[in-house]
Amino acid sequence: SKTRLQIAPIVGASVEAATPLTAELQTRARQRGITLAGSADQTVTHVLKGYFSTMSEGADTTVIYVWDVYDPAGNRLHRINGQQKAPSVNSGASAGGDSWKGVSPATMQTIA
Repeated sequence: SKTRLQIAPIVGASVEAATPLTAELQTRARQRGITLAGSADQTVTHVLKGYFSTMSEGADTTVIYVWDVYDPAGNRLHRINGQQKAPSVNSGASAGGDSWKGVSPATMQTIA
C-alpha cells in the first residue's frame, strides 16, 4: 500500500523558517512516491511532526530539530533528531531576540 503522509504544523520555528522546510519536504516526498495528505484525510498512513528550536552562540545559530513519525492511532514509530549549524545570514539579527531571522532557507532545506 502507498504511503500517505500528513505533515503536521511545525512547532517552534517561525513561519519564514518553516516555509522552505515544508516546500523541501513536499519535493522529497514526491521524489520518493509518497503522497502528501491534508489534515482531514482519513486515509493517512503516517503523520510527521517536527519540533524546532535555536541556540545562538555569538554570531552563530544552531537549529535543533526532532522529527517524530506516528501511525494514525498516534503511536510513535520513529524519532529522528539532530542539529544543523546555520551560517549567519543577518549579522546581529539574533541580538534582536529572534534567532530564526539568522537561519537561511538553505539551512532549513538541508534539515528536510
